[in-house]
Amino acid sequence: MAEFEKPEKKSITRKTGRASASVFRGLMKLGLVLLFAGGGLLIGGFLYFSNNAANAKPPTAIDSADGIVVLTGGPARIAKGLELLAQKKGKRLLISGVNKATSRGDIEAMNPARKMLFDCCVDLEHQALDTVGNATETQKWIEATGYKSIILVTSAQHMPRSMVEFARCMEGVKIAPYPVALKELQRDDWWLKPETLRPMVSEYLKFLGAKSRDFLEPDTLQSLRASVLGG
Repeated sequence: MAEFEKPEKKSITRKTGRASASVFRGLMKLGLVLLFAGGGLLIGGFLYFSNNAANAKPPTAIDSADGIVVLTGGPARIAKGLELLAQKKGKRLLISGVNKATSRGDIEAMNPARKMLFDCCVDLEHQALDTVGNATETQKWIEATGYKSIILVTSAQHMPRSMVEFARCMEGVKIAPYPVALKELQRDDWWLKPETLRPMVSEYLKFLGAKSRDFLEPDTLQSLRASVLGG
């Protein structure tokens, strides 16, 4: 009887090996499908993001708000914020993320026609080092002023991430975006130039990182865990 048992064991081993190989191939195919699908979504998302940024235009009309907030990063942003303040679209203007080496006089010198506004209605914030810091410091300004609505001024490609961070930090505050178009992105071949493509890719990845933080918050994780475990 022992002589007939050995072939049976070998047959079982071969079947098990073939099944394992089949499962492995299936997992590899699934992995490749997910990889290509993920890559397609990532590229498609970037094309959508960059197209919106490149074709963004400031609103032709915008309702007045309590305050105006400009995120530093270019003189055009500050000039636009001062213009909105001159149009009485807000009571005060906060310029957030000003370099500590830059004084009020330095900014006034770049906008000499707006000196009266600086004398009465412009606040400078020097602590923020990034967009999260902008949102945090602006929240402090809002609490101090009691404002309930702001117009947010920053570049078109920076606006999506800024809106995510500001909305997360300022529940109950109405935030109206005012994107400033970048001249470099007005060219049809901007995506062929490293000096414009590289910042756009970087901003897109930072935007995805900001959005993903919603899924890493303790409250969100606890809700997901509860839904999976049923309570």
